[in-house]
Amino acid sequence: MRLPLQDLWSMHPKLLGHPTDLPRLGALALQRAGHASPVQAGVNHGGRASTAEVEWLAQDLALLETHDGNRVTEDGAEAVALAYANVWAGWVVKRRLQRSLRADWLLQNEEGWLALEVSGTAEGDPVARLKEKRQQVALCPLSAQRLALVIAFDRPSILADSP
Repeated sequence: MRLPLQDLWSMHPKLLGHPTDLPRLGALALQRAGHASPVQAGVNHGGRASTAEVEWLAQDLALLETHDGNRVTEDGAEAVALAYANVWAGWVVKRRLQRSLRADWLLQNEEGWLALEVSGTAEGDPVARLKEKRQQVALCPLSAQRLALVIAFDRPSILADSP
């Protein structure tokens, strides 16, 4: 599976008006962790293991001096997660969700709707974070499928599971 962050806007046309440059922040989060494009990321989706090749356009690490480190991690995770959701099952962003809805994004494909909750870790235990995010998205009141995705940047990995 190939996840080209530089193509995020063509995968998700509604992101063109998004105030954050998600592809750039995804690249910065990966580069900050010492990775060069492309990098192999381990994928665990509901207990099924595979790999994904994440690629991006190189960024100047000096940009990190003007960005909040937590935002780089979170927004970078959203870039990788949205690319994954699109390549994995054709999900396309419809809109950003309000915090009270317990998920970050509402996506759509030919099968219906997906409430997507995303988190990122610069280091640490992504499995524990996935458990938290699964519990959170389970409380989403929308009539939609639900998915939690955690992106770990230190040892690149994508963890995905439904409640």
